[in-house]
Amino acid sequence: MPDRRFPFLATLAVAAFTCTAVAQQSATITFLPPPMEGTISLGIFNGAGKMIRVLHRESPVDDFKKGENGLVTKWDGLDATGQPAALGKYGARGWMAGNLAVEGVAYHGNDWIKDESPRYTRVLAVKGVGRDDVQVTLRTADGKEATLGWKLAREGAPPPENKVTAAIADGKLTVTREGESAPVLFADGEKPLACVTGSRGRVWAIVETPDGREVRAYSEEGEFLRRLSYQKGDPQPVQIVASQWSEMIFLLEESATEQRLRALALGTSDQQSETSPQSPAKSAWRVTYLKRIIKCDTFEAIAPHLGRAKAPQAQAVVKVALRENPLLGGEKREASFKVTVDADGVVLHTADDLPLARLTSAHNLKWATFVQEGAALTLFQGDGIAVEEFKIAHPENLMSFDTGEIELRAPGTKPKKPDLAPKRAKALRPGDDL
Repeated sequence: MPDRRFPFLATLAVAAFTCTAVAQQSATITFLPPPMEGTISLGIFNGAGKMIRVLHRESPVDDFKKGENGLVTKWDGLDATGQPAALGKYGARGWMAGNLAVEGVAYHGNDWIKDESPRYTRVLAVKGVGRDDVQVTLRTADGKEATLGWKLAREGAPPPENKVTAAIADGKLTVTREGESAPVLFADGEKPLACVTGSRGRVWAIVETPDGREVRAYSEEGEFLRRLSYQKGDPQPVQIVASQWSEMIFLLEESATEQRLRALALGTSDQQSETSPQSPAKSAWRVTYLKRIIKCDTFEAIAPHLGRAKAPQAQAVVKVALRENPLLGGEKREASFKVTVDADGVVLHTADDLPLARLTSAHNLKWATFVQEGAALTLFQGDGIAVEEFKIAHPENLMSFDTGEIELRAPGTKPKKPDLAPKRAKALRPGDDL
């Protein structure tokens, strides 16, 4: 019968046994690090080769104790969830990661973004203000609005006189000059959507037609002069601004996958349609300014817009030729790696999920991927607002090491001794050959 005079002794006994069991299930790991500068990552793997615990992640050498035979660390026998690992044999494998020389080289998918700029997500409006200024209003990632602009007025010169106005009412475009108004005629199925006046009394209008939208120029009398047509699938015009100093227009254009702001200047003189005023003539246009925002929620969406002759292919895993490790006999090795996204950016992993090095620092990323272009290794990452491109100049600055086998044993048991000689089928008798 238990001694009920000192019930706390039973509790202490159980606690002591538990501590002893946990202590006996821990394992000391000694290893010789690769002969290079860098940080160390070390994982614990079960017999099936699956990693159950990241023991060290990007740890400097000083985080380890220095023993007679190398660096020393300890595994407490717990897995990644904090639960005791099953008894048995495990392997500890690690990597030394040196300077990989990661360098940002370009932004893609959003021409409004630079290194230190706000994260502009969309153009809200473009309009003419003041003497001859163009003002662009953009939305930022945090929901605020920002204004950018250009001054088109010539320094020291008075603004050009413009006595022409234009307005759209009840689906009709009317041009007014010195109090006299004239309607602009449209074909069946056409209607004006936006209008503005510009240099020399020109009237510019965005017109909806049965075949899509186009931009047209009219004289101050309302006569057609020229048009800018669009191909099917092109971003369509939604807002327009015209310069008072020259025949230049600014257009905000949109599609399901792209938004762009363009400044266009005429490449030819006025052209009147030879067939009919209702059959607009085409003119040559020259793009003098262009900024685009392209949908980039996935790598596949942005791949055709990365400035390559052929859209690159994302690679979930890449193979890299590593530096020669003299501790392994100087043999050349090749290994597979991948990248993952976390709350702080992009992390380089081995193919079996051991994190090795942080490649970039960024927040709110949606995706990241490797692309191998010849001998070059490129990293792309995107947050749905813009895509950043990085070159990894020295991916070979990685060396692996294997610390050998680890055994977790039940409390009170001894490690199994390896057989020193092959087992015989039957007992050895006098006269038998050894």
